[in-house]
Amino acid sequence: MTHNSPIDLRASRAADPKPWTVLAAADGSAARLELRRYELPTPNEMWELDDAPILSIVMPRAEGTRGEIMFDMGKRQRHRVGRLMLRPAGIAMHSRGDGGVLDILTCRFDPVRFAAATGLAEWDARRLSRCAAITSTAILTLAERLKQEVQAPAFGSAVVIDALVDLLMVDLGRIFRGVPQREEGQGGLAPWQLARIDERLRSSEGDWPTTQDLAALCGISRSHLSRSFAATTGTALSDRAALIRLERAQDMIRTGAMPMNLIAQALGFATASAFSAAFRRSTGLTPRQYRQAFH
Repeated sequence: MTHNSPIDLRASRAADPKPWTVLAAADGSAARLELRRYELPTPNEMWELDDAPILSIVMPRAEGTRGEIMFDMGKRQRHRVGRLMLRPAGIAMHSRGDGGVLDILTCRFDPVRFAAATGLAEWDARRLSRCAAITSTAILTLAERLKQEVQAPAFGSAVVIDALVDLLMVDLGRIFRGVPQREEGQGGLAPWQLARIDERLRSSEGDWPTTQDLAALCGISRSHLSRSFAATTGTALSDRAALIRLERAQDMIRTGAMPMNLIAQALGFATASAFSAAFRRSTGLTPRQYRQAFH
């Protein structure tokens, strides 16, 4: 089924129906948090605009999620969407994806508090290119903790939410203020090369891909890949690989009853204990503690 008219939320009235239902919500001093369930047509297109910055974390689903976004500012370039996405205030965004039922945690920041905490006021094409798929295990972990506080508030939740939101804003400021400016003509990776790297990391079973493996996929040398990946994305290839590995581990733990030793094997860890130690370093929880938090 094809939809020629995308959902347009840029100029919608407060009384207009939204394509989501709020499952749980919480208000902090610097942000409004909502766990939303979207029920979207397949395929789906949407225009969105808000006067406040919004960070979104997409919850995993069994069939996976594919999508891309384009910001209505300057050069209109499409970017593949990741689990973590930031929509800056005042910039319209066009998204299209496979639709269906999708749960997303949104963090709508107070614009004044966000600007003060992050130091971000200007959004050029380089910074916007990072918004679609933020690479940060720290932010992913903070967002997961916020989801728990929103879904199951307990003693001190208001204090915890404010602290986590403050950390989110600081980390976002560090990420986006550190985005390097690339000079015209400086080498980078083509979209098809970035797509091949992501696909390989997300589909590997058993042996975890090495830098040499990924370089061979892109038809370049290992050293060229490392330099070009950082120049194109503003992050190290090793950080990107670690984030995807963590996302996959979290998805496997959360969405099924797969034994920990098989998860470790699938993600290329030598032993279950090595997997558990790496997971705890990234999240502060053991894999079993993480599973218990979602069941």
